[in-house]
This record gives sequence, structure tokens and C-alpha cells, in this order.
Amino acid sequence: MAKDNKAADPQSTKASAAKSSKTANGKTQKASPETRAKRSKTIAAKAASAKASKQASETKGLADLFEHALADMYYAEKKIYKSLPKMIKAANHPDLVEALTQHREETAGQIEGLEAIFVLLGKRAKAEKCDAIDGILEESESLLEDFGGTAAGDAAIIFSCQAVEHYEITRYGSMSAFADALGMDEAKAHLETILDQESAADSKLSELAEDTINDAATEYDEDESEHA
Repeated sequence: MAKDNKAADPQSTKASAAKSSKTANGKTQKASPETRAKRSKTIAAKAASAKASKQASETKGLADLFEHALADMYYAEKKIYKSLPKMIKAANHPDLVEALTQHREETAGQIEGLEAIFVLLGKRAKAEKCDAIDGILEESESLLEDFGGTAAGDAAIIFSCQAVEHYEITRYGSMSAFADALGMDEAKAHLETILDQESAADSKLSELAEDTINDAATEYDEDESEHA
């Protein structure tokens, strides 16, 4: 039978090369001095790069964090301002409609207050995408789709709005403390005004929910139970 004179398979060649790099007992041979030196340079370069990155991050201070938070909340307030009309339209109780309408007007003023802080920093007003508020507002949209127009619709709106208010309260509380630590008294005054408005809006929503809106939704549940 004639011998096969075909060229060697590239994969077989690679396999043979891999085998030749091992000793008879199957252990990988020690890397050559040249290979070891090359590896050493590569590792040293990576370490230097990591150290440089760490040093760069350590140069950021509270002023940088304050500016980041400012851009974050500027984005959030503008998104909230755009989302409130839909909630106002979906609300049924007149006191809830009034509370949301009033807070939208306050939100417009809050946006101006944040812009004034940018001016104090000598910066152009710039919004930075806030994933947290996007998530909260996305959930609000979903709740309106599920509960809008039902007996629990107003309760669902308050449920959503208070999630927004609580997020804002925590953020503005921190930012006010940052401004205080940085000696930015005028910026702190703007933030305290906004914080007071957010806290008042949250309290108003709680009052509406506890005094009338939750009870109205509960009465519907009781009626359904009686007719079951």
C-alpha cells in the first residue's frame, strides 16, 4: 500500500510542537531566560499602570463628589419635571392634583437653584445621567399602567412619588453636608431650600394618603369582599 504523501495537518504540527515542549514525564519545560524576562517586563508594566490609575483616583476629593452629585440631581429634577404632568393627569383626588401641580412649580424653581450653584462653581450647567431616578420613574410608569383609573390609582401615584421624594431627600441632605464642609454657604442655602420643599412634599403626600386616599381604596376592597 502506498504511503500518504499529503502535507502535514497544521493542527497536528501545533500538537507536536506542544508535545515537544514537555519532558518525557509530561511536565512543561521551564521557560527560557528570554521568555521569563519578557514576562517580567509585562507584569511590571501592568503594575505601573494599575498604580497610576489608583493614584489618579485618589486625587479626587469632596469637591469632585459634590460636582458629580450636582450634575446627577440636575438630571433627576429635569426628568421629574417632565414626568409629573402624566401623574397629575392620572390623579383623581383634587387635593392630590393640587399637591402635584404645586410641586411641579417648585421643581422648576429647584432646577433654577441647581443652575445657580453651577454658576457659583464657575461651571456650565450639565446633567449627568442618573440611573437611580430613571429606574424609579420607570417603575412609576409601570404602576400607572397597572393601577391608573382604578380605586387604588391615587394610592399608587403617592407610592411612586414618595419613592422619588425619599431619593431626593437623601441626596440633598448629603449635598448640603458637602457644601457645609466645603465652606460653600450660598450653595448650601440653595440646597436647604430644595431639601425643605422635598420634605414638605413628602409630608403632604403622607397626609393625603393617611387621611383619605388609602381609606377610599380600602372601601373598594371591602365592597368587593361583601359581594364575593
